Amino acid sequence: MNNPEIEPGLQPAQTLRVQEVAVYRGPHLYSRTKMVRIQLDLGRVEQYPTNLLPGFVDALLKHVPGLREHGCSYGEPGGLVLRMEEGTWLGHVAEHVAIELQNMAGAGVARGKTRSVTNMPGVYNVMFEYENEDVGLLAGRFALELVNFLLPIELQGLAGADMIAPSPLALFAMPEALRVLRAMHSEIAFGPTTASIVREAEARSIPWRRLDNSSLVQLGYGKHIKRIRASCSSLTSEIAAEIASDKELTNRLLIEAGLPAPLGTVVSSAEVAVEAARTLGLPVVIKPVDGNHGRGVNICLSTQSEVEWGFEQARAHSSQVLVEQQFVGGDHRILVIGGRLV
Repeated sequence: MNNPEIEPGLQPAQTLRVQEVAVYRGPHLYSRTKMVRIQLDLGRVEQYPTNLLPGFVDALLKHVPGLREHGCSYGEPGGLVLRMEEGTWLGHVAEHVAIELQNMAGAGVARGKTRSVTNMPGVYNVMFEYENEDVGLLAGRFALELVNFLLPIELQGLAGADMIAPSPLALFAMPEALRVLRAMHSEIAFGPTTASIVREAEARSIPWRRLDNSSLVQLGYGKHIKRIRASCSSLTSEIAAEIASDKELTNRLLIEAGLPAPLGTVVSSAEVAVEAARTLGLPVVIKPVDGNHGRGVNICLSTQSEVEWGFEQARAHSSQVLVEQQFVGGDHRILVIGGRLV
């Protein structure tokens, strides 16, 4: 589509630019709902609300027909379409697209909001609810890529999308993007037991969050926290033992609790392990994510060849390998029997 008001020959390298990405996993400044926030600079597109982009709304609805049901500020189906016909900015549009892409993938989300950033003209915080964090982030990226794709060629350009999530697609295409989101949602969807407990928690206004891509779920916050994995609960020690056997999850939960723990990253190849080690700072520790008894764990890895060797040693014991910062200190193992340290 062409817009005659756009001066010919002006084709900026980037128009839309992602400046920040945040994931809120509990109550936060903007809502009690867990949300993704993408800070988006519209650049030149700030001058082009949807009513100044001929054909944009019709093309968008063709790709994402479910947007017709979004009520937006009007509170009834068709409200978003009316807002776009009157003229709204593309950050607001991307918010609704990210929500609808998740729903098309099989999630059930609805809440979102987009607000301008104070003293930063053309910059918006685009926020939308998610059910699964990874699906939500990728939906956010695909939403921006779709919006960018539908712009006149003179206004196209998207920078910083990798800050949101890496894309498995070499080139964005809506059918492929939807296929990826549906497959991802299906792969990590809750089983029937966990799903029924989560739905009951929602019915009782109990906040919940998913802690991994399996079925580990946290109910409540602070001192009221309870955790479940399918039909098992943290009223027994089983879940604690399972968490402790997953080194990456344990680290993440310690850091979220404000306790000192080494930063680390899960890697899938020796090359990525070397890159992660350089980012974290040498020397590093490399270990299997779910090993025990110290098998496959190696410390003081300071060179590329040592890191590559450490990766192969760890991979022999686990399909996932963790590269971590090295902390120096004492190693203590304790045994508690009947509530007493023995």
